[in-house]
Formats: sequence, C-alpha cells, structure tokens
Amino acid sequence: MCCKWYAIETKKDKELDTLNLINLILEKSNEKSYKILLPKRIIFERKKGKKVETTRYLIPKIVFVKVDDIKKIYNAINELNYDLLEDNSKPMEVKDEEMHIILQLINESDIIGVSSGIKIGTKVKIIDGPLKDFKGVIEEIDNRKGRAKIRLILSGNVYFVDLGIFVGEDVNQLLEMRS
Repeated sequence: MCCKWYAIETKKDKELDTLNLINLILEKSNEKSYKILLPKRIIFERKKGKKVETTRYLIPKIVFVKVDDIKKIYNAINELNYDLLEDNSKPMEVKDEEMHIILQLINESDIIGVSSGIKIGTKVKIIDGPLKDFKGVIEEIDNRKGRAKIRLILSGNVYFVDLGIFVGEDVNQLLEMRS
C-alpha cells in the first residue's frame, strides 16, 4: 500500500504541538516512509500604521501527514493527549492533486514566500514567487494590503487563503517596494 496524504484538524494554537507529537509517534513506530507538513505563509499586516511582514499558518488548525496507516497515528494522539485534536474530527484524506498545489507553493522550509506582479490594465501578471506557476484560482488581489486571495480545495472543503504579493506599475516600482 502506498502512502497517502491526510489533513488532521487540531484545536486552535495546537498545530505545532500536534506536529511534534505525530513526529514522536512516527519515530517510535515501524513507519519507514512518512512526511509531516505544517505549511506557513508570509503576509503583510498593518501595525502602528506601517506594513510589516508576518508569518501565519497556511490553513490554521490543519497538519498534513503522508503515511500508510493514519488510524494508528490518530488513535495514538488521542490516547496520549486528548486535548490536541478538534472534537469529533477524523483525519481527512487529501488527494495527491490537491496536495500537489500546496507542495508547489512552499519552499524548502515549508513557507510560502511573497510573489511579485506587474499591473497591466485591470489585470496583474505574476512575474516572480510562488504564485508565478500557480495552477489554482486567484480570487482577488488587494494592492493596498499586499495580499492575493487564493482558493484551495482539500477533501471537498474550500479554503480561502491570503498570500503576500507586491504589485507595481513596472519593474522599477517593484524593486522599490521589495527594498
């Protein structure tokens, strides 16, 4: 049997604890091939009138695991620490095509960086960054906030996620924005 991707729903602010516990369980088990993923994204927020870069989880309360036997892990988490997982939640299988989109967006450190785009009339052409070859749907771009809202579909659930983006009128303006 080949490994499959699953999304495990945690309680609020328990993502990292859940990831660490899953890692511990898998290290102590006979599981040979697995991957745990807690992707983050860089976005811009306004603090005291200034735009600052901050890192947030891609999808809050979701940890991704690629493994053969998810039931064993799920049961072990509940036995060891019942306060990590969302009540009545079960691991959701995530299709490879759905996961492929996320894997294309992240870099080596599991962080989705900032993209760059140039405004051409009413459209924006992405010229650099994780959104350059993005195969999903960009719902909207907010130039003032420096955010691109994308739509992700995982296990039939739709998630709208903001990613960081610089949008300029030309390349020179983009270079100024990035410095």
